[in-house]
Amino acid sequence: MPRQAKPLHEPTEGNGLRRVPATISPDHADIARLGYRHWLERGCPIGSLEEDWSWAEQDLLNEQTRTA
Repeated sequence: MPRQAKPLHEPTEGNGLRRVPATISPDHADIARLGYRHWLERGCPIGSLEEDWSWAEQDLLNEQTRTA
């Protein structure tokens, strides 16, 4: 039987088990609340939904990594 190559992006421990880092994902409602607050603080500009959402998500990710 031919030996199967292990993918390079999946490092394994000596026992063959993969070590997968924990993912950090802010809650959807938390992102929405913070994004809304950013929007209000910036004077409620029209057409900034994606920008406010992105900033809020990044702020929450940074906060979670600081406290982890």
